[in-house]
Parts: sequence; C-alpha cells; structure tokens
Amino acid sequence: MFTGLLLWAAIRSSARPPEVSSGDGSLSGVAGRVLAALSAELRKKAQFDFDDAERKDWSNLPAGAYARKGVSLGEMDDAARKATHELLRRSLSSQGYMKAAAVVHREDILLQTSASAKASQMFGTGKYFFDVFGQPGVDKRWAWQFDGHHLALNFTIVNGVMTGAPALWGAQPDEIQTGPEAGWRVFAAERAKGFALVGALSEAQRKRAVLSQELPKDLFTGPQRDKALQTIQGLPASAMNPSQQALLWTLIDEYVNNQSAETALAHRRKIEREGIGKVHFAWMGPIDTGRSVYYRVHGPSILIEYDNTGAGREGRDSNHIHAMFRDPSNDYGEDLLKKHYQASPHTR
Repeated sequence: MFTGLLLWAAIRSSARPPEVSSGDGSLSGVAGRVLAALSAELRKKAQFDFDDAERKDWSNLPAGAYARKGVSLGEMDDAARKATHELLRRSLSSQGYMKAAAVVHREDILLQTSASAKASQMFGTGKYFFDVFGQPGVDKRWAWQFDGHHLALNFTIVNGVMTGAPALWGAQPDEIQTGPEAGWRVFAAERAKGFALVGALSEAQRKRAVLSQELPKDLFTGPQRDKALQTIQGLPASAMNPSQQALLWTLIDEYVNNQSAETALAHRRKIEREGIGKVHFAWMGPIDTGRSVYYRVHGPSILIEYDNTGAGREGRDSNHIHAMFRDPSNDYGEDLLKKHYQASPHTR
C-alpha cells in the first residue's frame, strides 16, 4: 500500500499543472465574472483578440505618462473590483498577491506626497488597468493583463496551463519611512537574498560575477525589450559550491513563487531539469548594503533583473525598486503556444 501511495504521488507530481476544471470556480470562470460585472461599454474596452498587439503593450511609467488601454480599477464598481482582486489572487500565490497589493498601495503615497500639479493624473490606486485577450472558458488559449505604475503582470493560459511571465515589479517607496505605516517594506527579501549570494562568493568568483562597478541606466529587459539579453553573463552556478547554489535557489524561488503554486512548481522543475549549473548570477555596482545596486539571474528558463533607480536617473535611490521576471523560453506562453499549434495547427 505504501509503495502504491508513493507511485500515485510520483505520477501526480509529474503531471501537467491543471488550471482547475471549467466552471465558475476555474480561472476562466473568475475572469468571466470580472467581465460580467462590467457594463457593456467597459466590457468592450476590456476585451481584445488574443493576438492583439495590446497583449505585449505595458509600461512601468505612471498612468499620466503612458496611455493605456483596457479598463482601470477607477472605472469599475465595487463588484468588478472585487472580482479583479479574486482573479489576481487566483493567478498569483499569496505572497505574490500581497506584494502586488502593496505596490498598488504605494500609489496613494505618491499621490499624497507628490509636489507635481499633475499628481492626480499620474498616481492613485485606481490607475491600474485590466485587459482580457481571447474568450476565457471558450478558447483554448487566452490571456489577461494587470498593468500600471511599477506593476505589469501578464498571464497566458493555453489548454488550461498558465504562465506568469513576463512580470514587472517595482515600488516607490519600497520601505515607508514615516507615519503609522513606517517600516512596511515590499521587496526586502529580493534585496537581502541578492546580497546574501554575492556576499558568499569568493574573490575569484566575484571577479566573474561583477560585470561593472557602474550601474546600468535601467533594466535591460524592461517594457518592449523582451529579447535585449541574448548572451548569458556572470558566474555560472556550476562554478558555485553547494551552499552558494542553495542561496541562488532561495533567490530564484523568491521570484518564481510569486506565481500561483501550480505555475511556480512547474517553472521550478523546468529549471531543475535543465540544470541549475546553466543559471548565471551577475552583479553591477558596489557590493554595499547601503548603496544602490543591480543584479541578474539568467538561465535558459529564468531571467531576473533587480535595479535601484531614481527619478530622472540623475541619482540613485535604494528605496526605489524596479525588478523584471521573465522566462526566456516561455514569455507570454510562447512555449505553450508552440506546442499547442503543433498539436492543433488550425486552432489559433
């Protein structure tokens, strides 16, 4: 009986991650409830064909600095907003959802503290946009997007299997400095785990990992720069000892685990199958916990960028975060779609 249980567990763990059966409890069912909660006019604004260019059109800029399509939270009523939050919770893990909610919350801080006369046009929790591509529950391939300042989440579902890449995460401020919420920080783990890994490297390893003492101008693979990093640079995990590789895994997991549990598990196993030795770690800037830094984790199926930025790029602010999460093999579900088209060449 024990052997049978082990066999069942092995079969179950290797199975393709399901989306959840069709119906109102599925991801497509929740997406359908968001659409149903919108007026006919707003529903028309929110829906796009699967192959519409809007699916890959997102930005890190505030609403007033970048024209977005779709339906904003500010245009929705409470029923639609609640359904949108449920869709976020179903598409992300609990940690990912809480990070996303914290990023959106920062918009009210920027609205309250900005000296700009256009602050109300640029900042605010209502300025995040919802889009759906294809017909959830009907089409075998569909997608949805949640896009606004410092947060751009892209989810693609093909034959019930979801990918959560690419995703842009950011915060301004990362840690609230004053008032009743002082000390609340969003991306403390991402920063601490990056420093833990670079701090564990030997001098010889650091020479390979550190690409430059100067910080880059911005994220290399930010909006509309999907293929910017074709060459993998830095220190390969094959040149790390087991304890250093363990630190690398904790850093990878911090980002991968923002996705839903099923999606995150499938993504991690893919990296494991390819071999952790193929993943590289790179650093730019000083190795000083009090300074602004940039780091990168790059392998066949994982690309993470973390960068401290500053308004206008004149200065650097370690409390202003931009981070990019990608799967070079499956951004926007490219790998899932390729397999789908090979199996069903006439169902696009």
